[in-house]
Amino acid sequence: MRMSKTLLAAKLSVSVLAMPVAAQDLSFPGFAISVDGQTIAGDPRVAVSVPARQADVDLAKADIRVQYDSLYNEPALALLVLDAPQVPVPGATVRVASRLNYPAFVTRGELLIYSVERGRLRQVARRPLTPGGEASFVIPQGEEVLLTHRVFDAEGRYDETAPVTIFTTEAADGGRADGTPATATVASPPIRRRIPLRGGTVTVSGSDVRDGATVSVLGETVVPDADGTFVVQRILPPGELPVAVQVNGAGEDTDIERFVTIPRAEWFYTAIADLTFGKRFDPGVTAAGVQVDDTYSYGRLAGFAKGRLASGWEVTTRFDSGEEEFDEIFDGRDNQDVAAILDRLDYDEVGYSEFGDDSVIEDGAPSRGKFFGRIERDGNHLMWGDFEAGLGDNRLLRNTRTLYGAQGVYRSADTTENGDARLSVEAYAAQPDRLPGRDIFRGTGGSLYFLRQQDISVGSETISIEIRDAETGRLISTRRLVEGRDYDVNYIQGVIILSRPLQGSVDDIDLIDQPGAEYTANLVAQYEFTPTAGNIQDFAYGARVEGWVADDLRLGLTGMVENTGTADQTATGADLLWQIGEQSALRLDYARTDGPGFGASVSQTGGLGFTDIAPVVGSGHAVQADVSLDFADLGLAAPGRFDAFYQERTAGFSTLDQQITVDERSSGLAVEMEPSDALRWRVYYEQFRDDAGRRIDEGGAEIGIALNDRIALAFGVEHVDKQSPTAAANDTGRRTDVAARVTVTPSERLSYYGFAQGTVDHSGGLERNNRIGVGANWAVAQNWRLEAEVSGGNQGAGGELLASYANDAGTTAYAGYRLEPGRELNGITLSGRDRGQFVIGGTRKLTDYLGIRAENTVDLFGDYRSVANLYGVDWDATEALRFDATAEIGRITDRVTGDIDRTAFSLGVAYDRGDDLTARARLELRRDRGEDLGVSQDQDAVLVTADVAWKIDDARRLSFGAEYADIDSDNGNLAEGTFAQVALGYAIRPTLDDRFNLLFQYRYLEDLVGQEVNGTAGQGPRQRSHVLSVDGEYDLNKRLSLGAKVGLRLSESAPGPGFAFADNDAWLAIGNLRYHIVKNWDGLFELRHLQADQGGFQETGALATVYRHLGRNAKVGIGFNFGEFSDNLTDLTYDDRGAFLNVIAKF
Repeated sequence: MRMSKTLLAAKLSVSVLAMPVAAQDLSFPGFAISVDGQTIAGDPRVAVSVPARQADVDLAKADIRVQYDSLYNEPALALLVLDAPQVPVPGATVRVASRLNYPAFVTRGELLIYSVERGRLRQVARRPLTPGGEASFVIPQGEEVLLTHRVFDAEGRYDETAPVTIFTTEAADGGRADGTPATATVASPPIRRRIPLRGGTVTVSGSDVRDGATVSVLGETVVPDADGTFVVQRILPPGELPVAVQVNGAGEDTDIERFVTIPRAEWFYTAIADLTFGKRFDPGVTAAGVQVDDTYSYGRLAGFAKGRLASGWEVTTRFDSGEEEFDEIFDGRDNQDVAAILDRLDYDEVGYSEFGDDSVIEDGAPSRGKFFGRIERDGNHLMWGDFEAGLGDNRLLRNTRTLYGAQGVYRSADTTENGDARLSVEAYAAQPDRLPGRDIFRGTGGSLYFLRQQDISVGSETISIEIRDAETGRLISTRRLVEGRDYDVNYIQGVIILSRPLQGSVDDIDLIDQPGAEYTANLVAQYEFTPTAGNIQDFAYGARVEGWVADDLRLGLTGMVENTGTADQTATGADLLWQIGEQSALRLDYARTDGPGFGASVSQTGGLGFTDIAPVVGSGHAVQADVSLDFADLGLAAPGRFDAFYQERTAGFSTLDQQITVDERSSGLAVEMEPSDALRWRVYYEQFRDDAGRRIDEGGAEIGIALNDRIALAFGVEHVDKQSPTAAANDTGRRTDVAARVTVTPSERLSYYGFAQGTVDHSGGLERNNRIGVGANWAVAQNWRLEAEVSGGNQGAGGELLASYANDAGTTAYAGYRLEPGRELNGITLSGRDRGQFVIGGTRKLTDYLGIRAENTVDLFGDYRSVANLYGVDWDATEALRFDATAEIGRITDRVTGDIDRTAFSLGVAYDRGDDLTARARLELRRDRGEDLGVSQDQDAVLVTADVAWKIDDARRLSFGAEYADIDSDNGNLAEGTFAQVALGYAIRPTLDDRFNLLFQYRYLEDLVGQEVNGTAGQGPRQRSHVLSVDGEYDLNKRLSLGAKVGLRLSESAPGPGFAFADNDAWLAIGNLRYHIVKNWDGLFELRHLQADQGGFQETGALATVYRHLGRNAKVGIGFNFGEFSDNLTDLTYDDRGAFLNVIAKF
């Protein structure tokens, strides 16, 4: 009947359109008929829209398209090199052009020209460059020339491209969306964006433009590519605007103006709420004696909204609580039970397949919390979601925690001449419900590192590499790593795999090497995790305000409060930055902390064993001052610089970076100059003092002489004075060393060197530091490189050998050995002889579809020995089928503290055949053995997830899902228990006639943790159950539907922990009637019968509900369950008799 009505309507509409116009009275207001822009009949006032149609017709004839895209615009700014000499000769002329897609928002532009001389960048010229125009300049003197392009708006704010050389720009491919010609070269994209854009994007494109014809769009000339096509994209302000397009010459004569309307807002939103409140009449108690609550409430709140206003505001919000108890709907914690761990195992899946449902979930508001909201404009925003609590640039209060809560950022529209906001404010407030973990790993020479914790919060990690002074702990440099490029992480296993191995020390900072590592390289991992036991009542908030009181002077204030777990701390700080020149600055930082913060865990073995650093108690402060002066900024001709620092930290000062237990001070300075290309020199001095009597003074001088292009000499002298009352006697005394080095570079592929250093004076317990050695760096063959050094001295032999290979196809290989004389590992006393570190590994693309990775590292620090093995395979078996597998194995052998073994395996498979069949599965295994700091590390964990979705045809679906977890953990890193679930579902949902629906499901459930009672897992019955069910529904007419369900459970169950399992089979039969009573009322009546075979009882119950519709988007229902059981055969708590209220709303 429905189909026949639709066909009749279509026929009637066609017949009406076919009637002669004269036979119809079409003169009523607001209606007109036009053909190709010519009005045939109707209201003449409607004719105002006819020119738009006429323009569309003309554009179509000319094969040109004008279209409005959206308010979601992406600004494009590029610098084009139109012609340049093949050889960069100073004095030659270069022609460049500006291209951007938002000329309506800028007033002027400029070209900045930089010269690189002896490794230093200096601005040498500034030229006007009209936005969208061209300019020329003469290549200046220098080793290399860099260019940047800036465009300014009426308020002086500017966008800027990144500096690039003339000859390393990217060749263009065809016509571009910003009107760039195909023959140009394009500079890098903008690195600074401060110009606010208000409006939407319009794209004008054309094809088959004749050779020699000129194209003009919005008054700008566009050069088509070789095949006569062009694309121009512009961001225009809101309103109805004319877009003019002209094509002239070569027989072309097109001049069209098309009006385009840029709306003032665009929105998309959807939401649903399903809430249930209930009253149990016979709640009872569990087998463990826990009284079941007589009331309950649960439900789901979900919604998504995204909008963009032409004023520049962009709003995004998303909420999805999942179906939870009311007191957990807004809880952002990671639940610590085995079922929740399985849900987090495959964290890339934002949804799961419901059988018979073709819905696709796309997360447009990325956040691991249940709620996400963000309002932003021009770099300012208010947000609730995941964020990093960095709080700006106070170096003493670095906070890299990833929190979930509220954050606000404000940047003033007024900027300095460098484009920085005059005033910036950032604030956050969060109740993390999680604890921070901070693991510090000394580089092992390998890529594999085990975190202290497992099952860490997804996306919460901040991974960086820090170089520190081994004696004083002073931070020399830090580099933040990027996931996917620099490292990969397994959140469940708690494993970090670097893309490149990390050595444990850096030796090339000073000419004279001191025994042991003078500068250590550490991998620092900051992350969040939810402990398996305990309830965290916590909060964290902070704020920072900074302002540029002048174009070169910035002041900042920072404050933070942490009340998380054992931490109860308030931290405040202030800082000053005086930007003296492009490469010169003065910085002052002050910070104070009150109360204990967070500790850290330190590992010398890649996470196989840890030493914990407890947070200090009390209050303390820190002061740091740094000055850097580039001689070019001071107007001196010779390149050089002066650097100095002072740092003071008092006992009780506690941050994520440091825990200070005794007052300490350190300072230093360095001066270096390059009077000529053949001569450079450097002098330096550093000192350290603490109130425990420890003292270090170290100073020296170095000079480098280039005899010619092949041979370079270096000479140095260094004096060290140490006093350490609590350390061994050989760490106190004075020593003066001298050194010489000669480096020969016969070609670009080979350099080799020899060095000698010796002690000319020493006293006290410090040993002499005599050493002589040779080394080389050789590009042996294409893609192969060999680095080698061997030395000997009175403190033992030393050496390093590293062979490496890398090609453009992604194949790498490396093998090396490293022996540091005098090497020390914190917390580990050397027993025996240090035999160094070995590493061998690599990655290889065996085919276009198969890649492997392997690495083995061995550290032989006397009787303390560690081994780490990493293996991985990625195999694209077909276009649809993909496998990946990794194995991480680590072992510590220590005669004093005992052995530790850590083993982790991960295996994944994914199959995607398009719209009809998808499948994926993952297996995680973990086995640990041993003790660390007296705590057992024994752990066995098996985790499995799998799901399959098969679209048989338009009406039928088949799905499969499986989960399994078996965890036994002594260290508390993972929640213990056994849980398994398998489900197979089949659905018939006809598309042409949807009156009949049928669902079949088989489910296996093994829950040895215990059913959740009163919101707490483990308090209810345990079970092993097989459940089969068939559920069908048929619409008799528009008002009446009949439904039925039959289920069988074959199970063993136990009422609680410590009880024996017994058979507990049951049958369930349900029949229901749904009736649409009147316009706004619906009713449901359901008869239920449950028969428990071994339980020796049967019960017949009923359930009745009545719903009242409130408009088109909401309904409220009340109901009563007359039976004590539910329609879920795996629910073994018979406490369901009672009344309930259900509220449903959707938009």
